[in-house]
Amino acid sequence: MKLQNLTSTQGFILAFTIGFVVRLIPELLSFPYPIGWDTIYYAYRISDGTLFGYWNNIFSTWLPYWIMIFLGNLSQLDPFLLLKILAPLLYGGTSAGIFFVAWKKLDWCVTKSLLASAFFAFQLAALAVSWHFYRNVFGVMLLLFTIPFIKSDIGWRGAAGLSVLGLLVILGHEFAAVSFFFMVFGLLVLSLVKRENIPYRLFVALIPALIVFLISNLGIFRSYSGLERSILMLGDSVSANSAGLFFLTDYLQVFTPNQFYVDYFELFSHVFSLFLLLYVVLLPLIAFGRFKDRVFDSWLVILLAGAFGCLIVPFSALLLWHRWMLMLVYPFTFLAVNGLWKLLKTKEGVSISRFFGEFKFARKFGIGLTLLTVVVGCLFMSWPLIDGRYGIIGVESTFSYIPSTMQSSSVPLQDTKGTIAAFEWLNDNMTDNSSLLAHDVFEFWTLLYLENDHTAIVFDHDLEEALDFSSKNGFTSSYLVWWNEDIGWYNFDIPQGCSRVQDFGRISIYEFANA
Repeated sequence: MKLQNLTSTQGFILAFTIGFVVRLIPELLSFPYPIGWDTIYYAYRISDGTLFGYWNNIFSTWLPYWIMIFLGNLSQLDPFLLLKILAPLLYGGTSAGIFFVAWKKLDWCVTKSLLASAFFAFQLAALAVSWHFYRNVFGVMLLLFTIPFIKSDIGWRGAAGLSVLGLLVILGHEFAAVSFFFMVFGLLVLSLVKRENIPYRLFVALIPALIVFLISNLGIFRSYSGLERSILMLGDSVSANSAGLFFLTDYLQVFTPNQFYVDYFELFSHVFSLFLLLYVVLLPLIAFGRFKDRVFDSWLVILLAGAFGCLIVPFSALLLWHRWMLMLVYPFTFLAVNGLWKLLKTKEGVSISRFFGEFKFARKFGIGLTLLTVVVGCLFMSWPLIDGRYGIIGVESTFSYIPSTMQSSSVPLQDTKGTIAAFEWLNDNMTDNSSLLAHDVFEFWTLLYLENDHTAIVFDHDLEEALDFSSKNGFTSSYLVWWNEDIGWYNFDIPQGCSRVQDFGRISIYEFANA
């Protein structure tokens, strides 16, 4: 069957299949071990089996957790196996969402819409988000199916449907929620500025989602955690929320395992090196394919503000700039594919004389950029770790935000079995008088594998503070899980004064005698 003859339903199914198969590849290559940092935490939530950890979770982004835990309870599958199935399903759903927006919102033909889905599925940034930000993928997937219904001429029936979809987006993920609000407010503001009829039905549709979002993020309800355990968190890092508001960050003061900048110039180099790594191949196609659309323009504004605002006001910018930058892949995909389509449909090539004089790019240029995108995506999915850390993709300043390969979790795949064995040993050998000093790297592993009757002290940087805290709380000895050789990760060294009591491959257990 020719692509030109595909129906929209067939195109939708094919778009889902492309995304599912692409994302299944790294999961199969890593089987049976997990990939992704947050994946370990999701496994813990599934194994815990508690649908509502907080009684007010209905007012937060609880929906993806609820679905994962529900499926875990229903299937009784191993959490890591369940997540290996869910990850491709979410990615396939997002790829189908890209098709839906292109076909329904932008009125592209089925072939062009399918090209957008395929182009998206192989992009480095899209794969990086899907590596472990499952909630983010889930939230944006819902947002993509919502976008076509965000329009000024919406009727009351459409407003009711948009209200339900908006609530689902809010319950999915915070960044998707903020994107949704900016799209709707963008239409409202532009209608006022251009003195058009105000789309008041659109505003009414926004109200339920806005109420839930404010309740969730302004702390209107407070409650105790139903997930309390003997795990103590030491605040030895400066929180990312250090600018006075829950959504703003002073990047020049932040000191966490993933974010620390000596000065503004280091921050600048990190931002631009990550942007170039993710999108330098797309920039020419984006320039060719730029189109005007109020919804997409509003989405781009908030994503660009989140990604680059830290360079304009580093002392008070939106938190997690790298997450905003990764999300640029969604609107960039439509712009780049529109540019690629122009190249493929024009024999003479496309001129960008506004920027480069009369120079023209031919079809081969667009095809070459597309093939390069596919090659980079395939390498990122499948390239094994070299010497435990360095893959074919990435530069040193980007490792905090994107792995060199998808073939890893918070520990190299080859150390997964040893990590699990270490926690099994701790469960058998720890006593009431001993504690585990859990580095941030092993926090989620601790949640997942350490039995509830043992105490763990989670720290980010300062092991001495953790040891002192353990001693002051009456523990006579402390254990630490770490590597017995330097693998080049995390910039942490085992101090003097401890004994290596057990080895599990490259993973060892160290013991400290508290003063």
